[in-house]
Amino acid sequence: MARFDQQARFDSAVRFDQATPTPATPRYRMAKVKLDLNTQKPLEVLAASSTHIAAMATPEGTATFPTPDPSVADFLITHNGLSTAINLVSSLEGQLSAARSALPVAVDEHMVNMRSRAAYVEDESGGDPAKIPLSGFAVAGTPGTPIGPLPRPENVRASMGQFPGVIRVSCDPIKGTQTYVTECRLHDEPNQTWQQAKLSTKSRNDITGLISGKNYAYRMAAIGAAGQSPWSDEAVCMAP
Repeated sequence: MARFDQQARFDSAVRFDQATPTPATPRYRMAKVKLDLNTQKPLEVLAASSTHIAAMATPEGTATFPTPDPSVADFLITHNGLSTAINLVSSLEGQLSAARSALPVAVDEHMVNMRSRAAYVEDESGGDPAKIPLSGFAVAGTPGTPIGPLPRPENVRASMGQFPGVIRVSCDPIKGTQTYVTECRLHDEPNQTWQQAKLSTKSRNDITGLISGKNYAYRMAAIGAAGQSPWSDEAVCMAP
């Protein structure tokens, strides 16, 4: 009866009469969720959240993730809160932009009334420095030589604005001017009368509400302590 050497081994160092070991099953590497929230803007975070909510609500999503944490209700609270905050910021930014655009116009219009009221106080008080403060206005320093009648505005220019129906009209500044008056009329249609388009303390202003494609003529005058100057030459420009 043949006998085998119990210590004999294969080249792999495993004895020939030892059972071959079963290879180990490789461990599964768990995947991670990609968010990158720190690099996203609020609208991008909201969009990613909306996509997640829609996917979780599908039959496959509900079956795979039956008990989400946070719960559906709790997740929607913060999702809707983010949406409300974004809409509020957008609304307030629009209101702020509109208010900033309207502020210069409101200032110009009220400054015209302030100057008119100052003129009334001067006339009613007879220029008495003891009476003027009773109006709430301060008394100006000792006046020098009064500025006489103002000359007509020169170098009146009209150019297309950045938006439809807007023309920018300007002239060379005139010393002593309290208010600039701008009038306009349709240039290509006969018998058109001049219409007041702007009262402003500035020598350059935007005229709005014009009909795009129409040619308009513009003229300006300066108002000072001695009254209104003659009208300037006309400037013509087509409304964009």
